Amino acid sequence: MFVLVAALPIHADNGRYVIKGKMSCDSLRFEKKRVSQLFLVGNVDGAEVTIDTANVVDGCFTFEGDVPALLDVYSITGFDNGVIQVFLEEGEITISPFDARFPVAARIGGTPCNDVFQSYVDVNNLSIQESKERMRNALPKEVQEDNEVSGKIRNSVFHSNNLYTKVALVDFVSKNLDSPVVLYVIKYALFPMYTPRAIEEQFLSAVPQSLRSHHMYKELSNAVKAAELKEGKLAPDISGFTLDGKELTLSSLQGKYVLIDFWASWCAPCRREFPFIKEALAYSEKSDNFVVLSYSLDSKEPDWKNCIEKNELVHKNWLHISTLKGWNSNAAKLFGVEGVPYTALIGPDGKVIAFELRGEAMVKRIKRIIDGAAK
Repeated sequence: MFVLVAALPIHADNGRYVIKGKMSCDSLRFEKKRVSQLFLVGNVDGAEVTIDTANVVDGCFTFEGDVPALLDVYSITGFDNGVIQVFLEEGEITISPFDARFPVAARIGGTPCNDVFQSYVDVNNLSIQESKERMRNALPKEVQEDNEVSGKIRNSVFHSNNLYTKVALVDFVSKNLDSPVVLYVIKYALFPMYTPRAIEEQFLSAVPQSLRSHHMYKELSNAVKAAELKEGKLAPDISGFTLDGKELTLSSLQGKYVLIDFWASWCAPCRREFPFIKEALAYSEKSDNFVVLSYSLDSKEPDWKNCIEKNELVHKNWLHISTLKGWNSNAAKLFGVEGVPYTALIGPDGKVIAFELRGEAMVKRIKRIIDGAAK
């Protein structure tokens, strides 16, 4: 089964969730201990964060809290042989009596997304079971000792099983398109099986409008764009926080020419580009349809801000953003940045015009664009 990753648990007025579960056996599998405490855990920026703790009394446990603004999957941990995954949404989420030695077999339900998620788990488990049966039935005893023959059969059945699995998953998605759960299935189960173009044309295009504002839909759309990133293609939508802490996205600048400049305060070649950027911005003032989106790969806020101040990187159309995550920046990953400085020029339609424009060549290209737009 795929592993789902939860986003930052920002709370809003989305109601309350209650998780109630019971163990038919509260023993750990590998230690002679009983489960006494369980933890509700989310994954934030690659690190596990405990949202809540529940004591186990007579095999029963309860979690309760505010529903996060972002609908995501969280894990119930405290076992020594796996976790239980649940969507945190409004209502009472039930976990049927289960053996604590095998928590992944626990059945969840009670709320819309958890009901759909459990049905996905059932489809996935059935697919695994049927795949094993097909493999067993395809290997009669008389060929099991023949490595050459059995190897060919295993390979054939393996590809056959993949096809059956694809059909089962696509059927599940088609029947549950109105549920956010399908976005997770597309990302974690289908994305590895299909080309980015197929994901976009066959699956994302089928997702109803009501789900297209979901953060996972945007993440999938970005992943598709990043996989096919080249000149003439739509750029992934990246975001960061400005010097005063406000979020700014690339998509909010649509309608203008945008030079995305990946840089860092510790990068000497980046600093050598500052005069050229200033020149391009000065030339653009007569049209005001060009902005520079400087994306810092710094990890320390003082280094980032001090460099901007020291080098006077100030202009109404010089926009500075960062997540202060260094090379772990999602934006850098989406654009495949392996070194700085790195630039990407984006057109008013959101498509990439050029990569790696620097120095005088960058200034000349920007001047031609500005002059052309003015005409």
